[in-house]
Amino acid sequence: MNMKQEEDFYDVRGYVSDCFNYREGFGADSGYMRLTKLMLDEYDLTHNDVDFVVDEIEELVAKYIMKESPKFQDNDESRID
Repeated sequence: MNMKQEEDFYDVRGYVSDCFNYREGFGADSGYMRLTKLMLDEYDLTHNDVDFVVDEIEELVAKYIMKESPKFQDNDESRID
């Protein structure tokens, strides 16, 4: 059995989160850190705003992957519509 088909929405969302938090090298900012700086420093928003936006982005991307990826087309119990 294909291991990818055993993944569920929360696995995919975790992978998306890992991408967002990835840092290219020592001292490099992750996407999350850059978004935080932008929202706090440039637009005077709060950490709660950042957390809300990141949660929404991660959920949106995970749902899209689950819906559109051929790896999940036959695994209806894992799909989130």
